[in-house]
Amino acid sequence: MSIYEHDCFITPDKDAILWRYMDLNKFQSLLETKSLFFCRVDKFSDPFEGSLPKIEAEYRFEEHKRMDYEFDRKFNEELVIKNINGIGSLHQRLKKGTVVNCWHSNSNESDAMWQLYLKDNEGVAIQSSVDKIANVIRDIPEKIGISKVRYLNYETDRWYDRVKYPIHGYNLYIPLVHKRIEFEHEREVRLIYDVPDAVHDAEYWDRQPNGIGKFININIETLIEKIILPPTIDSKAAFKIEQLVKSYGYNFKFEKSVLSKKPWF
Repeated sequence: MSIYEHDCFITPDKDAILWRYMDLNKFQSLLETKSLFFCRVDKFSDPFEGSLPKIEAEYRFEEHKRMDYEFDRKFNEELVIKNINGIGSLHQRLKKGTVVNCWHSNSNESDAMWQLYLKDNEGVAIQSSVDKIANVIRDIPEKIGISKVRYLNYETDRWYDRVKYPIHGYNLYIPLVHKRIEFEHEREVRLIYDVPDAVHDAEYWDRQPNGIGKFININIETLIEKIILPPTIDSKAAFKIEQLVKSYGYNFKFEKSVLSKKPWF
């Protein structure tokens, strides 16, 4: 199935380079399961994931008042609050029923990402691209969307921007492609998958073998351009990782981190 397109998504360039930094356990899981892990949005550490900026949340009340005035209807504050709470509950159900797989978009390595995702040298960064991911998704049955994440000040900003985000309408997907400005260093591109039954079934995840997300099978060999070893890795740890890859029958290209290079004086 090809990548699912949506007007609210922010489409990345096809040739954009993507990175996924991971510890050794997650890397081994990738090799063993031949799957990308998509995590539930409500399981991320940031509680603002899938939520609205303050101004957008406040505007919902004023919008109801304006519409009642335009249609010459009597304003019913209790009913409006009930409707707003209902929309809020729907957002939270969608947050629980949507899983994402996150990538770092950058033409270069990121020292910040190494430090954020690896506590020691036990791990790697895999390099891919938007085009490679699109090719992988064509071979799977799941309906996957892809979008860059846009970063806002959730106290002062709105979603709409005449140039950067000219979306006038309201859609439940919009909160899924926005995050707080404090996470801008992530430069995230995310793969998005709506789990068909999870939004409407409160006990869906209780019945799953992994209650915090889903493994989606993909072609690892098509996905991975090359594997980058951590900046300060020693030869013994590098050999261990290379042997691990060979044990699963893969022959990926390995490179040392550019951060491991010695300076010239």
